[in-house]
Amino acid sequence: MADEHTIIDILAGEISPGVQGWSVITLRPGSIRWQHTFPAETMEWRAAEYGLTDPVEIVDVILHEPYQETDAPVLPPSVKQPPGKAAGATVAKAKDPHGPILLEATSTRAARDAHRSRIAAVKKQRVRITDPDGLLAHIHRSHGMDPDRVRAKREAVDVHRWNRLYGGLPVPVTDTSEVPRA
Repeated sequence: MADEHTIIDILAGEISPGVQGWSVITLRPGSIRWQHTFPAETMEWRAAEYGLTDPVEIVDVILHEPYQETDAPVLPPSVKQPPGKAAGATVAKAKDPHGPILLEATSTRAARDAHRSRIAAVKKQRVRITDPDGLLAHIHRSHGMDPDRVRAKREAVDVHRWNRLYGGLPVPVTDTSEVPRA
C-alpha cells in the first residue's frame, strides 16, 4: 500500500536566479513536510520526451517521478569497485518489467507507455500524492508551456535517442519503429 502525501501549499516564482518554477509542499505520514521544487520548463521537457499533452498528467508525472525505484544504488566516486570486478566492468541489469527507458525506447509511444507504467507502480506501491484542495489547478492553468518550445525539445530528444539507438540519422524505419517526427 502506498503512502499518501497530501499537497498543502504551492509556491510559484523564481526558484534559482533566472529560473521560474514551482514548489509543491506535501505533508507526509508522521506530519513531515516535504518540498518538491521544479523549473517550469520541466513540464515542456516531459511533454517533449513522452508525447504528453495534458498539463494535469504532466504535473502528476513530475511529482511522482522522484519515488521511482532505481535499478542500482549510485555510489559516490570515492567508493572503490567491488572485489572481483574489473575496472569499468558493467553489471548486466535485469529487464525492466515496465518497458524501455526514454533513451532505450524505439519510439515515443514505447517510452510513454513504459513511463506511465512506472508512475502507476509508484502510486500503487510507494507514494500517492493527493490534492484534496485543488491547489495544483494553479499550475494546470498557468503552466506556460509553449508549443514551439515543446516541438524544439521533442526534436532534440528524438535526435538524441535515435543517435544512441542507431548511430546516426537517418533512422532505419522498420515495422517496429516510429516514423521520424518533423
